[in-house]
Amino acid sequence: MDTIKNYVETLFLEFPNTEEVQRAKQEILTIMEDHYLALLDEGKSEHEAIGQAISEFGSIDELREELGISFQKEKNGIDEDEMYQYLIAQKQGAKGLSLGISGCLLAVGILTSLGIGGIAIMALLLFFIVLAISIGAIIYNGMQFSKNNELLNDRFIPVDLNKEAQRLKQGYQKSFQVSLVIGICLCILSVSPILFFKMFTYARYGVPVMFLFLAVGVFLIIYGGINYSIFDKFIKEKYFIADEDILGPNALQEKYGDAAQARYLLGRIYWPIVVMIYLGWSFLTNLWGSSWLILVMAGLLYSILQAVITKK
Repeated sequence: MDTIKNYVETLFLEFPNTEEVQRAKQEILTIMEDHYLALLDEGKSEHEAIGQAISEFGSIDELREELGISFQKEKNGIDEDEMYQYLIAQKQGAKGLSLGISGCLLAVGILTSLGIGGIAIMALLLFFIVLAISIGAIIYNGMQFSKNNELLNDRFIPVDLNKEAQRLKQGYQKSFQVSLVIGICLCILSVSPILFFKMFTYARYGVPVMFLFLAVGVFLIIYGGINYSIFDKFIKEKYFIADEDILGPNALQEKYGDAAQARYLLGRIYWPIVVMIYLGWSFLTNLWGSSWLILVMAGLLYSILQAVITKK
């Protein structure tokens, strides 16, 4: 039975999660299961019955015509070129973001070299230069990440694109593992320069080198991790989600079905109302020391409301 259910789910992957689609899916599943049971009664083995039940149903287009289903396949889907452009852009952003974070560590390492060899002024100047460039890189690339995500937000991800993303992720897995292992090893070994220089009574010379090790290690971990995770945008969901906390209309409909509209309204109006109640109560009673409990209770109530709406 599970094989038949999985087959029917696969047939409907490229269709929106509407009431009409769900009714059609359930009707097809019922017909196939009845046919499967009938074949078992005729003396067929389980594998034979499953294979025959599936093979005799044909394509989804034929089933749609037979059942009089009027829905259409999802339009405005993301094509392969758009996915590759997104991956290239995010890879560049990952490099810039990783360099920015590593640069901050490197700047601290430069700062620790103050007083070594009489280069205090030069080290201090270089610290501010590297830190400014690194923070700028973090801000710029963070904004680019958001911009790239918004371009594809709430658009349909075809099955072929999902499979291609899985293939690309699998191909990148070895590179991710190597960068992760080397990065972690560098972070662990970052104390070794201090121990090395300490043998010659110059332990302070090892501190800047330690931060260099940390900067390279952190770069490899973050860069590899971001590149490995960006494929999931095309794998885990049927619609591209730019921000998990703010789902688009299509993603909401797919995830929550009939409860999508209620979830959308709850997310829009709940917290503004809570904030108004909190501020109003606090100003009127001047009980700022205890009114924060309103926010705690509101958080608990929000989780309960989400669960109730989703269940419906």
